[in-house]
Amino acid sequence: MPEEIEIETSELQETIEEMREERLERQEEEKRSGWLKYISLTTAMLAVVAAVGALYSGSLVNEALLEKNKAVLLQAQASDKWTYYQAKGLKSNGASQTADLLAVNPAQAAAAEKWRKESARYKADQESIKKEAEELEKQRDEKGVEAEHFMHHHHLFAYCVTFTQVAIALSAVAALTKRKPVWYFSMLAGVFGLGYFVYGFLAKASPPEKPEISMEKKVGKAKAEPSKEGEPEKPKAE
Repeated sequence: MPEEIEIETSELQETIEEMREERLERQEEEKRSGWLKYISLTTAMLAVVAAVGALYSGSLVNEALLEKNKAVLLQAQASDKWTYYQAKGLKSNGASQTADLLAVNPAQAAAAEKWRKESARYKADQESIKKEAEELEKQRDEKGVEAEHFMHHHHLFAYCVTFTQVAIALSAVAALTKRKPVWYFSMLAGVFGLGYFVYGFLAKASPPEKPEISMEKKVGKAKAEPSKEGEPEKPKAE
């Protein structure tokens, strides 16, 4: 009878020791893999940043394309105005030459004066058309600057999406392989993505700079304008 009790006690002690070892191994394993729960948290945060960044990136591209289309339309309207300006110049020259020819004959003095008035009227029309064309070109330049401003912001959010997606992929690899260094690289990429995300919002608050016409452009336009009067006239209803 005492031998049976001794055998049962020894078996119980062995069972207790095994359970204790299993529990210690479990605790050790939980301690080694406890950082894995942070992967889920950081991955979720990065996914939110990537989603918001992708939304803003697409929206900014659409805004840039819209402003570019407006700039193209304004350029077409300005070209039409300059064509009309050229037509008026040709008519003014024609009226002035007609007046000079009629002025030779004193009997045609009244007709010559009439043609001089026509020439002056065409020149006055040219001035108003020129102002309208320059205003359209100014609006075109402003729209172009706004489009570049939107594209710049799009690039910032695009970089944000790229870095955060790389970080999410590295987090998945770290969770599967249970390697902390991979997770550290993931966090580094995530920090870059978050930096671009914040910078994108900060840069968005600053308004785009208005375009300034350089002296070379002004001189070039001044040289180009006289030649517009000598081009062939296009048929255009007044």
